[in-house]
Amino acid sequence: MDEFDPAAELGLFPDKCMICNCRGFLTKNNNVRDLCARFIRNGAHFYDVLSRYDDLTAYVLGREEATAGNVLKWVVPFLKANGATDHLMHVYSRECLEMMPNADRTMRYISSIMPTFITTSTYGHGMLGIYEELDAPLCDVLCTKVDLDPATFGRAESRKIREMGQEISALRIPKTVYELDVPMNVDEKDVMIIRKLDEILQDRMPELTAMNLMESTTPVTSHKKAYQLLDIRRQTNIDLDSTVYIGGDHTDYQSLDLVNDSGGLAISFNGTDFAVRGCTIAIMSKDSTVGAVFAEVFYNKGIQAALDLANNWERKHLKNCDFSDPYLVENLLEVHKRKLPEVIVVDNRNVDEVAARSDEYRRKLLGA
Repeated sequence: MDEFDPAAELGLFPDKCMICNCRGFLTKNNNVRDLCARFIRNGAHFYDVLSRYDDLTAYVLGREEATAGNVLKWVVPFLKANGATDHLMHVYSRECLEMMPNADRTMRYISSIMPTFITTSTYGHGMLGIYEELDAPLCDVLCTKVDLDPATFGRAESRKIREMGQEISALRIPKTVYELDVPMNVDEKDVMIIRKLDEILQDRMPELTAMNLMESTTPVTSHKKAYQLLDIRRQTNIDLDSTVYIGGDHTDYQSLDLVNDSGGLAISFNGTDFAVRGCTIAIMSKDSTVGAVFAEVFYNKGIQAALDLANNWERKHLKNCDFSDPYLVENLLEVHKRKLPEVIVVDNRNVDEVAARSDEYRRKLLGA
């Protein structure tokens, strides 16, 4: 154990890694919501109701069995009952894919300096197009596995599932905003969502063979992302204080919080309210280049250098600062000639304000 390791002494083994989510950093669109809109009547709203229920049970009610991201398996029987097939999901996912500007260049750069992983809730059908667009030597990808074609529904069962979908779509989503770990009364409309979805998912769906398809789907939930983070640590022997995690979904909160608490660099990139509450730095940007800048600074100089950069985030400082890769910063300044992306170090004093600003920015940039 104490023997001299010449390879390690020469720095041949990576000592830092980067893990990221897709939406907000690499892609703009919500692949699963797009699929619901394509195959299910009033599907976008249908997805939003299920997603609301997902957040309510995981973060507001704090149910022991709940974990953010289960919406990925809940929608699967409804897609199947409305005519979706694996091939059609592949084709439509490719057609509606919207990449963030410079995402391909950003990922190629980061993966050239350290091991790079993607952990995303997106279905495998949607990840194929993302692979092609990025063209980067990624070490590993974790995404939601689902296989529709082997499952068979009878006409009567399909009709029942479609009727349940219409009941879900008829529910209304309130504008009430809940804060993480802050006790609040649940809005009456949210109570209706909880009761109806509990009835459908816990009482009525288990009576159908469609339940087997739902249970065979392996969604990348918030817990799954956190487990993957720890598994990457075990496989690479790279501790969390040497990890960059870039995420923006509700499902990234646990992973961001783990990296942040361990002294690593946890970046909320165009993040939701909950994502910001787990991060070290919040970034609001229309393109991905700034993510490469912070990954490079963290890789070469560590967490304090990344924090110093965020605290002095202005054009003059970027032009005069001594960067290991000045060409990368020049590219950032060229892309953002008029206004730099917004970068903020998050702490207990500003987290509420930054979370609200980031959530609003995300909605304007990415939509629902």
